[in-house]
Formats: sequence, structure tokens, C-alpha cells
Amino acid sequence: MKTISISELVKKPSILDNLDDVAEIINKKTNEVKGVFISAKDLPYIKDMIEELEYRKWYQKNAAGLEASQKEFAGIFDEAIAEIGERL
Repeated sequence: MKTISISELVKKPSILDNLDDVAEIINKKTNEVKGVFISAKDLPYIKDMIEELEYRKWYQKNAAGLEASQKEFAGIFDEAIAEIGERL
């Protein structure tokens, strides 16, 4: 895996044009990894994994609201089922 600093990318973004490897994008001052670059030609190999990551991030952001709405609507569904059962 290749390492590229943020400052290198800012100075010469064309570095990514010729990159054929996976690369870590790091902040050299703090030595903190900020991201990972994967060439678009490798996208078919990791597309499912990216979709799973996107879903997990979406779920983390929205889980509390989903649980609240499930509790709110739980009684409504029970009432509707009971009413349908009475009519049948």
C-alpha cells in the first residue's frame, strides 16, 4: 500500500491519475490516516462492500428515529389487525 500526504495531493492532484495501487491519504503532521484511495477500475470488486458501509452509516444516523416510529405505529397496526379481524 502506498502512502500519499494531503499536501502532495494538493500540490499535484495528477498523482492519482497514474496510481495503480491502493493508497492511504495521510496528514503527515499528525500521521493520521484521512482516507483510502482505490482506483475506479477496482470498483467492481468492492461495490457490495461500499453499499454495505453506506447502509450501516445511514442506519447509525437514522436508527433512533426508526425505533421511535416503530413504537409509535405499533399500536396502530395492532388496532387495524383487530378491526379487520372483527369485520371478517
